[in-house]
Amino acid sequence: MKNIYVLGGGIGGVEAAIALTKQFKKDKNYKIHLISNRPFLYIYPISIWIPVGKRTFDDVIMNIQQIADIHGFNFIQEEVKEIKASENKIITDKGEHSYDYSIVALGGTKLRPKGIEHTLSICGSPEEALKIQERFFELIEKGEGTIACGFGGNPKDPTAVRGGPVFEVLFNFDTYLRDKGIRDKFNLIFFSPSQEAGKRLGEAGLKKLQKLFQDKNIQPVLGKKIKQFEEDGIVFEDDSKVNADLILFTPGLNGHPVLKNSDLPLTEAGFVKINKFCQVEGYDNCYAIGDCAYFEGPNWRAKQGHIAEVMGRISAKNIKLQEEGKEPTETYEGHLSILCVMDLGRQGVFVYRNDKKAIAPMGVWAHWAKLAWEKYYKLNKLGKAPTLDFEL
Repeated sequence: MKNIYVLGGGIGGVEAAIALTKQFKKDKNYKIHLISNRPFLYIYPISIWIPVGKRTFDDVIMNIQQIADIHGFNFIQEEVKEIKASENKIITDKGEHSYDYSIVALGGTKLRPKGIEHTLSICGSPEEALKIQERFFELIEKGEGTIACGFGGNPKDPTAVRGGPVFEVLFNFDTYLRDKGIRDKFNLIFFSPSQEAGKRLGEAGLKKLQKLFQDKNIQPVLGKKIKQFEEDGIVFEDDSKVNADLILFTPGLNGHPVLKNSDLPLTEAGFVKINKFCQVEGYDNCYAIGDCAYFEGPNWRAKQGHIAEVMGRISAKNIKLQEEGKEPTETYEGHLSILCVMDLGRQGVFVYRNDKKAIAPMGVWAHWAKLAWEKYYKLNKLGKAPTLDFEL
């Protein structure tokens, strides 16, 4: 019996486990395991509706054991503490596991600028979305306030940034306040150390963002490095300050702390070095996908959920090829793109970018497209809808 372990129960890890069961479904000599410290898969792309009360916590989670039972992999609820790739071992809080192949999908952590405890992040722990909702509705009860939303990057890795969800929460705040007829009682601010936050989306996406800020009376504060966060606002490098009652900030990504306790090759930012086949450098039987991996590509590339899923499927195919005595051939290179629907509350912006094009059409249809994706994603993970590889 050969054991293949997937480490991490996020979007990439769950997809990798499902893809592996499909690759080896006819061979009982392989057992697929998924280790995660949480019993649920948290669907981050739709968690952006929790702060305004459009979704509950239960709406954005899926039971991993249920998914495992449907697809036929073994779910182990433990917390990974160390990876000993040279010994083919995984150390958890409850014991030790030996593997023939492993796929590391542990995600990343966030940088911690000074005063970060005074902020909340829609891309943080699942529970933070509920805290954002609580603070937001406290301001609604108060009847007025200033809300500042922003994100930053990691100077050691330009791909380690996640800004889309921040824009979505900000625009959903705007829509909610307008629907309640109290938008004029609130100041909405977007801030970023980057002068052109959103440039990664392409020229069309950046122009759309800038126009949305103007049309919706959202004040942009751009190009100022953050000195620190305080309970009542953001202090910038020039000692200027923006006062705010609620601060949402998503820092740049950093390597997962478990990786520091491992013998995997890491970049300066703490991400696992992989080749184009998603194999960890120096370890043919170990793969790394999603946020925890450093991958080469165009300068606009970013860590996104659909890339993590693609990498999970690629890794599964390559492991199958290896077991057939063949060389890995599947690469992530041709799949690199930016793909998202940036929800605005009642409308949405469909953003797509690859080496050939960059588009960002907007409309009510895009909002409905995100709602449709939510249903598709859940059905897909329950084995009730086929996996779609979307490319333009």
